[in-house]
Amino acid sequence: MLSTASLELLDSISERADKLKKEILAYRHKIPKDKKIYYFSPNGDDSNDGLSPERALSTIERLNSLSPEPGSEVLFECGGIWRGNFRAAEGVTYSSYGDGKKPRIYGSPFDGAKVGGWELVAPDIYRYSEKLSDDCGCIVMNRGAAHGLKLVVNYEGETPVDNVTREPFVGLENLTEDLMFWHDLGGAVINNPDGGYIYLCSKSGNPAERFEEIEFLPRKNVISIGGDNVTIDNLCIMYGGAHGIGSGTTANLTVTNCVLGWIGGSLQYYRDGRPVRYGNGVEIYGGCENYYIDHCWVFEIYDAGITHQLSSGGDNDCIMDGVLYSNNLIEYCTYSIEYFLGKPAREDAVRYMSNIVMRGNILRYAGFGWGNQRPDKTTAAHFKGWDHYNRVDGEFIIEDNIAECSRYMLLHCGTDNDDWNPKLNGNTFVQYAGGELGRYGKYPTRLLPYIYQNVIRDEFADNQFYIIVNTSQD
Repeated sequence: MLSTASLELLDSISERADKLKKEILAYRHKIPKDKKIYYFSPNGDDSNDGLSPERALSTIERLNSLSPEPGSEVLFECGGIWRGNFRAAEGVTYSSYGDGKKPRIYGSPFDGAKVGGWELVAPDIYRYSEKLSDDCGCIVMNRGAAHGLKLVVNYEGETPVDNVTREPFVGLENLTEDLMFWHDLGGAVINNPDGGYIYLCSKSGNPAERFEEIEFLPRKNVISIGGDNVTIDNLCIMYGGAHGIGSGTTANLTVTNCVLGWIGGSLQYYRDGRPVRYGNGVEIYGGCENYYIDHCWVFEIYDAGITHQLSSGGDNDCIMDGVLYSNNLIEYCTYSIEYFLGKPAREDAVRYMSNIVMRGNILRYAGFGWGNQRPDKTTAAHFKGWDHYNRVDGEFIIEDNIAECSRYMLLHCGTDNDDWNPKLNGNTFVQYAGGELGRYGKYPTRLLPYIYQNVIRDEFADNQFYIIVNTSQD
């Protein structure tokens, strides 16, 4: 039944979200006594062996040259910051030791308020002195108090245009809005070994004087998964232009008690001159077995907070079995939870999902984050399966979640067969007046307005639906 959302209900959701966030932030990793441990500290030394806090190693570069054996742990000191990217080795746990804030792993190579300089090259236009070779997905100032608006150039036609406004692209003159930026890599490319300058419109003076912190999101995963049986625990992972944690086909990937924010926005590719941006908090692209994400706070992701996915086409088999997303707080992402499994080109290819559970998550404000600077503004949803093949052999359960407000729709769960629809139980859905419930069932799915007649379908009978009256999504 569709009910009016009371202030008490909305306050209770905020209280539950705050409580969950505090639990996640307060977590401390328990260091095992029977495993080999490698310690990393900002005050360490890469000439050490790293086998005790007193002999800690120091840098991401040293970590990438290390070969930790399966069953060992790599622990970062709480309160520290590391810049760069690393590949997680098979069978290894990456977590924390000590007291204080979670260790911060930043994909941003440097703080642009402290490293390099900003030269005024045109009225209100500043060029940053340090070139970046990988496409910059966004610029984040003062830990998210402000952020950049990326100018993406579309080269499909005879004349390059702004990919969002479709206005002709002529160069720095297109940077008309405060904090709008352009990463000049030399045309329709996603990287340039020689690097490229970043140009930023700042209408209130030199960016380094205006902001205390300026972080860049280069086109790399902050953490790439390099094998099976990897655990990422109690880390703060931020400022990567690709994915926070990215993996291909894998087994037994566990992500717990982590913070992931300000991820994505880089160019995934140019296809015939048409640009596509991307970036997810945690992604498996391909098959998976026992994929577990629990008690993570995920926010401000360009695309999806957490996801498992494979596109249509190809001849490969793909089985996604044993996925559990539980007790996560996901806010201000375009898609809170995204999943899809495309239909193979080979008729006898085996592709299906099985034992998929999304339980106890609090999902808030899909499409209201910085990712809405995208050209396609009508896709945001908390549960996003698109109109894909999405074959299910076994259970697919979405239960006991809170899905609060989406700029467009709350859910989009399409399949090739109504027998494969996810089962919805005990969820609480809250949407703005005039908003959409979404799409559900065999594709092509039909958009369901958020009105009484559409929320009493049999599939939705065991869920609660609320509408916020006298308030629009704008």
